[in-house]
Amino acid sequence: MLKPIARAAAYVSITVFLVLIFWAGLTFALGTSSPAYVVSSGSMIPTLNVGDIIVVKDKDSFKSLQVGDIIVFHSPAGDGRVIVHRIYSMSIDQYGVAIYTKGDNNPAPDGWVVRESHYIGKVVFTLPYLGRITSIIQPPLNYILILFFIVLIFVVELKRK
Repeated sequence: MLKPIARAAAYVSITVFLVLIFWAGLTFALGTSSPAYVVSSGSMIPTLNVGDIIVVKDKDSFKSLQVGDIIVFHSPAGDGRVIVHRIYSMSIDQYGVAIYTKGDNNPAPDGWVVRESHYIGKVVFTLPYLGRITSIIQPPLNYILILFFIVLIFVVELKRK
């Protein structure tokens, strides 16, 4: 009985390891600690919809940004929000590069200036609507599902001959 348990534990460990390697590879390849975000507002409709997953490229892309790029940044208002908007215009002032943004679905540009210190990354890829799963699978349901899949791997492996 010990051998099937060890094999099941090995499969669970390998699965967890592969997920971690995938995430680490993604963060390394894109040069950011948070390479994916879920769109949570309608400010970028029709380009981005609520529930889309966006993949973000590194902070070092700041130097190559252009008007029209969609960027992710911490709210300059300091309220802790992460915002996804399009670059409306850019200029250089005494503080450096000043980026002005606007949501595609908003009637007017945002009333703030995005600086490099606010910048998280540039949107490079979108997975439409896949983020809606995260709105359904929130704690504690996500933990229950993870536990369920771990138990399922164990049970399947223990019953396998």
